[in-house]
Amino acid sequence: MKLRIIQWNLKINSSIDKIIEFLKLNLTENCIINLQEVSVNSFLKLKELIGINIAFSLDFRTPGVYEGKNRKMGVATLVFGGLITKKGILENTVFPERSLLTEILIGDVKITNLTFHSLTGVDYKKAKSSNFASIASYLSTNTIDLFTCDANEPKVDSFNDELIECFDNRDKGEKAGLLFGKNRVHDFVDSYKAYAKNCNSELSSGYTHITGKKPKRYDFIYGNKNWKIQNSKCYYKESIIATSDHAILITDYEI
Repeated sequence: MKLRIIQWNLKINSSIDKIIEFLKLNLTENCIINLQEVSVNSFLKLKELIGINIAFSLDFRTPGVYEGKNRKMGVATLVFGGLITKKGILENTVFPERSLLTEILIGDVKITNLTFHSLTGVDYKKAKSSNFASIASYLSTNTIDLFTCDANEPKVDSFNDELIECFDNRDKGEKAGLLFGKNRVHDFVDSYKAYAKNCNSELSSGYTHITGKKPKRYDFIYGNKNWKIQNSKCYYKESIIATSDHAILITDYEI
């Protein structure tokens, strides 16, 4: 079975109409879309897409009256060509509403999918590392097939895992390293890295965000190691036109 995975941090104040227009251009017969920085208004518009099954993290953890805008940024999973049969959030994380766990049935294939949005290191520091520790704990003790995220990591990227360096969030990058570094607690495959390496492409070509003037690869699709990667691409310029500040990342699998 062919399966397309889309990972995209939308930006909370993006034009959802332009976002939807761009998503429609990239839908395939079997498609899972994971989105971050999804507001309630954006979710309501996404729900109107014909043929889409959708889950939204803020349905499980409603923002408190005094919590502010940071607690109003949810994550969503959309499925085209299949059904979401179970959904929930990771309750033990620092910001549970920035996570979403779904079980998806496409044909007779069941896929367990996790998506999350990292906290920003500048504002949160220790909270960011604690959040990564909670997610790593979940991945190390549960069986899933796929996770995607906007990680705001790593500080230094490389094909060589030994050279990957994560930001020091009062932990010398240890907790983020459990997900993205040499001490990973999971055996998922970084789809873009694997595809770029196979095609002899530069890893830096897959940048998904520009912080200051530095292109960074902050967005990831990590898939089951048994899935065959057919294609993996990032579309930064097109995503900026669609009013996001992160590139959409698209990976095609044969599973």
